Amino acid sequence: MSEPGQIINQIKEYICERGGEYRDWYVGISDNPIDPVMEVSLLHKVQSHQFTYIETISSKIAKEVADYFVNTLGTDGNLNEKETIDRCQAIYVYKKAARTIGQPAP
Repeated sequence: MSEPGQIINQIKEYICERGGEYRDWYVGISDNPIDPVMEVSLLHKVQSHQFTYIETISSKIAKEVADYFVNTLGTDGNLNEKETIDRCQAIYVYKKAARTIGQPAP
């Protein structure tokens, strides 16, 4: 899948099927997405089995899509502005765990 509009629609459909407001979701880009459900340090942030990722053909497309969700639709997110940005071709999406939605960090 290479067109930003197609990827945006796919992610919107994924979110719609699973429910919640956009602010209940997290969208980021990475050069090596991992399933946070399998990463113990992230487990408390992710609602179980509410994670997906899409590999794009370029970091430009990945950033454009993530930027749309974060800055237009209001998801939380990681636009990964560090030096690895040119390698970040994957977009990851997860529904935040209920205890992380709208609550200040401890």
